[in-house]
Amino acid sequence: MDIPQQDTMDYSALLDEDVVEMARSGDNDAAEFLIHKYKNFVRAKARSYFLIGADKEDIIQEGMIGLYKAIRDFRPDKLSSFRAFAELCITRQIITAIKTATRQKPPEFLCFPEQAHL
Repeated sequence: MDIPQQDTMDYSALLDEDVVEMARSGDNDAAEFLIHKYKNFVRAKARSYFLIGADKEDIIQEGMIGLYKAIRDFRPDKLSSFRAFAELCITRQIITAIKTATRQKPPEFLCFPEQAHL
């Protein structure tokens, strides 16, 4: 018995917005296509940032998380291309990670003079 071969989809012939919809509908190949397509874009965005004590790959990974979120959250009814939305999500994810990593909190044992007599 012959099993019909499923043709592979040529995602490059489609608009990114259409590929995003396919990925959100469960097409893992569509999601992988977008991730591969935007990987160098994420790397280029990550190159603009630096985090003391972090490997460059950590910042790239944060950018990739931003890309995943862009695929998950993109709404085609808004007046934005997927690329513009993805750039925003990638940048925000990287900046949030850097802010979180560099946030300075006072030590818990620190006692201010006006609190000493409480």
